[in-house]
Amino acid sequence: MKYIIVAFALLCSSCGTINNQLKEAISYGEIKELNNYSPEIDKQLIVRLFEYPVYTEHCFKETQGICQYNYFLSVSTYDEQPETNVYSLDVRGEIQDTSWQAIEAIDTAKINFTINKYTQDALNNNSNLVNEKRNVLVVVTPKSILTK
Repeated sequence: MKYIIVAFALLCSSCGTINNQLKEAISYGEIKELNNYSPEIDKQLIVRLFEYPVYTEHCFKETQGICQYNYFLSVSTYDEQPETNVYSLDVRGEIQDTSWQAIEAIDTAKINFTINKYTQDALNNNSNLVNEKRNVLVVVTPKSILTK
């Protein structure tokens, strides 16, 4: 019984954290309409990226700035009664490039993100930072998200 109570408490606290992060993303972040990228790919979903700053890093020298961003994706179908969902992307950094990939599955988006570990401003300010660039492939539907 104790384990069930502890598990429930952990679940509730993690949901609260996501809600606070989502509030920050909506309040202080920027919204990017991802459907505007890769116009040659037929879009079956409306996908928006919410980018919001992480203020816990201290990578700037003698000043403050944004070192990294966290991200949320909102997904919606084009239906009369659309299915919608919001997902937290498990990446930190700064997205440099976004490209859609062709996919035949219905109500599915396949998007490739190129991500720098730090923002360009942080890299320009602090020469001791080592940038790591990586590609993250996201396959998203209104019911699920898979990152590779």
